[in-house]
Amino acid sequence: MSGTKHDRATAGVSDCRLRHLSRNRRKAPDHSAPRASRQGGITMKAQSLVHALRDTAYLDGIDVGAYLDLVREQHPQVYAELDFGRDGAQQALASLAQVFNEFETDDRDNGRGDSYRRAQQNIAVRMTGIRRLFELAGGVQDVRDLPPTWRTLDLLAGDGLLTRALRVLAPQVRDGVISSDIARTMVTAALAAGLPAIRQDARFLFMRSATMDAVILAYGSHHVPSDDRTTVFQEAARVLRPGGRFVVHDFEEGSPSARWFSEAVHRHSAAGHPYRHFTAEELRRGLGAAGLRGIRVHRVYDPFIMRAATREDAVGQLADYMHDMYGLCGLDRGDATREAVRARVWHLCEECFCFGPHDGGADHTDTWPRRPAVYRLGGQWVAEIPRIALVGVGEK
Repeated sequence: MSGTKHDRATAGVSDCRLRHLSRNRRKAPDHSAPRASRQGGITMKAQSLVHALRDTAYLDGIDVGAYLDLVREQHPQVYAELDFGRDGAQQALASLAQVFNEFETDDRDNGRGDSYRRAQQNIAVRMTGIRRLFELAGGVQDVRDLPPTWRTLDLLAGDGLLTRALRVLAPQVRDGVISSDIARTMVTAALAAGLPAIRQDARFLFMRSATMDAVILAYGSHHVPSDDRTTVFQEAARVLRPGGRFVVHDFEEGSPSARWFSEAVHRHSAAGHPYRHFTAEELRRGLGAAGLRGIRVHRVYDPFIMRAATREDAVGQLADYMHDMYGLCGLDRGDATREAVRARVWHLCEECFCFGPHDGGADHTDTWPRRPAVYRLGGQWVAEIPRIALVGVGEK
């Protein structure tokens, strides 16, 4: 649970690379405007704005110009989709400079960024739900049927979990997910890992209109303030191509899955959890207000699953994952041993993730444990924590 903070070293690789570009980019011809603008897709006014913003701070010690140079070199397709020349971009960048949230580092007050990234390294734990999200976003029955050119924007990407997951689930879709996040350390870590990533506020995207086949807002949508949700939905719809899909994932207000946040995360994490989750009706209204059609709300089985050689390891490693993922530092009180903290975490999971006969089920899934379970499967021990996610889908 404490572990080494390897992500900081990884972030340093990206910082060094970006600083190198920042020092040397003025020696090369100025290609500051995105490729689309050089092809006539953006006005001369927008090109001038992009040029003026190149020295604006963007990531820690890294300006917009260095970021654009890196993306142009490593992810040219993403570069062509960027639009830092939009009206309002200067104000949006100024606002970003003031943002420091709980997902930056563990060292800041109430922070859990390092521990969160540590948990995210294991992409298999949430793969069941992630697979279904991609299928809903792509309008396919099997994620392996997604076309190679499929493109989606992950609005709450962290350090790129969905990007890495899609490479495993559908390897034919290379760089099919663009990671987007407001936390600078998350975006830096994604770039350091060679993933396409953008630091931006979901209310104002530095992207051209009608460029994405899908947009996903998942694993943190409740962090979007209620008053901003309509704006976020409309901005997502703006960047969708005609026929593209917007997928919004949350854990329904009042459900056992949401209870975990109010009774465990809010009480035992440094940052708490003062956020309201979505309801099914709110999802329908929000997607409709964004001008989307064919709106449907699904209930998706989205469990945590850990596999290990022994029962103790399966339970213990999943407890570690939950501890790091949600920053449950309040359970580390006193001189508690690692085993004691693991037991406290698992007990909380058993209390919160307990589904009764009236809690409803999930689409496409008939058999699933109604409370945390540990069982043998294929020569391994499996620890499974059930969750039902509320997922709204609308089409442009």
